[in-house]
Amino acid sequence: MSVTSVSSREDHRMNRRRLLGTGLGAVAAAGLAPLAVPGPAAAATGGGTTPALPVPHVTEIARMGPIGCEGIVFDHSGRLFMSDTLGTEILQIGPDGSARVWSRGLRGAPNGHKVLPDGTHLVAQMGPPAAVLWLDADGHVLRTLTEDSQGRPLRAPNDVTVDPRTGACYISDPGRFGTGEPGRVLRLDSPRGQLRTVVDEGVLQFPNGLALTPDRRFLMVSEGGRNRVTRFPVRRDGGLGEPRPFARLPSQPNTWTGGEAQPDGLAFDADGRLYIAHFGTGLVRVHDARGHDLGSLDSRTPCITNMVFGGPGLDQLFVTGHLGTSLSDPGPAVVVRLTLPGIRGLSLLTPDGAPAHR
Repeated sequence: MSVTSVSSREDHRMNRRRLLGTGLGAVAAAGLAPLAVPGPAAAATGGGTTPALPVPHVTEIARMGPIGCEGIVFDHSGRLFMSDTLGTEILQIGPDGSARVWSRGLRGAPNGHKVLPDGTHLVAQMGPPAAVLWLDADGHVLRTLTEDSQGRPLRAPNDVTVDPRTGACYISDPGRFGTGEPGRVLRLDSPRGQLRTVVDEGVLQFPNGLALTPDRRFLMVSEGGRNRVTRFPVRRDGGLGEPRPFARLPSQPNTWTGGEAQPDGLAFDADGRLYIAHFGTGLVRVHDARGHDLGSLDSRTPCITNMVFGGPGLDQLFVTGHLGTSLSDPGPAVVVRLTLPGIRGLSLLTPDGAPAHR
């Protein structure tokens, strides 16, 4: 279901009832508190009886209508954004859970989203038209890329990760969901450059989420078709070396597709632990730097898609998800916050990984 574009309206705001439904805005208006409960951590133990993962404190911070829910990201000033993958908009989520349209001129299904060192934005648009978009700090499109450097058209760009030292980005293009189209991974050295294919067709089965390790020596790729995360060494020129399996996720039913759950969005903490949104479940899987399974974090959400670390101490994991149970009936989109005592996320906004000023 698409959200009608209203970017030409005054203040570029979406209809509040359509967007928020009976979500957090209505809850706040009634004087009630949103969900704020400890969530279980199905954690493996490390070195005895000490859990490897903390028990998260789960808080729902925004609830919206039946719209797409991915591409969650903070900018340098602390503004929180989320992509409506079933519509044409990128939304800005306020501290009170309200949402308004931020983007201008998008045409179809924005998804992955990262902020570059200069404050501009890079967005993967699944389409049609399939494209990688460069946006300014106010959401206006500066450039649209629809093919790689060999002239091959993009199919359905999905996720983006950025090296904050250089501004170079990797973009996954798995093809359209459920079609079996071959996927690729591309690299953009600068928003004024060309998209270079660094993993060609036939290597990965539905490449999705992306994340660079804290030392930027390896690129992790969610491989949905194999329910695993695959690791690529990063070469000096930004190209990628031979892939190696990094982590196989537990096999369980996908509540949205009827098949197997799949890895989606990825995020690292400062200690090199990888957090994996297991699409079709409400669980964030966690693996250490060697790929060992540390257990999972329960988001209290039926289906999650993407995530980003935030908060002054980067100890909060913001997760996008849906309260529905199928692709045909996604239910309200939600953003939940998992507070993780003792964890510090890896920032993608500063070269040294430190929190950006808020």
